Amino acid sequence: MKLLTRCANLVEAHHWANLLQAAGIRAEVRNTWLSGAVGDIPQRETWPQLWVPVAQDEAAAMDVIEAAGRDAGKLPVWRCRCGELLEGQFAQCWNCGASRPGAA
Repeated sequence: MKLLTRCANLVEAHHWANLLQAAGIRAEVRNTWLSGAVGDIPQRETWPQLWVPVAQDEAAAMDVIEAAGRDAGKLPVWRCRCGELLEGQFAQCWNCGASRPGAA
């Protein structure tokens, strides 16, 4: 097992774990229940941790996480057929449920 990083919250930890699993890299989130110990132990020790079971996957896993950060916010704003204007990271319209043109 290899510790990749500590995450500020569970949402971020599970998001990164999902990205890794989608890339074919097994990942595990640990320290999911330690937030209740804040104040008794150092705060950073209570943060969720992202681990990969296979140490050789560490470099590839970090590449996936870093690429996700670099690509964030690069998609253009798009207008749905219902007229709603949506930010690029959304693949589906919140108003009518239609998919962004070209989205898989």
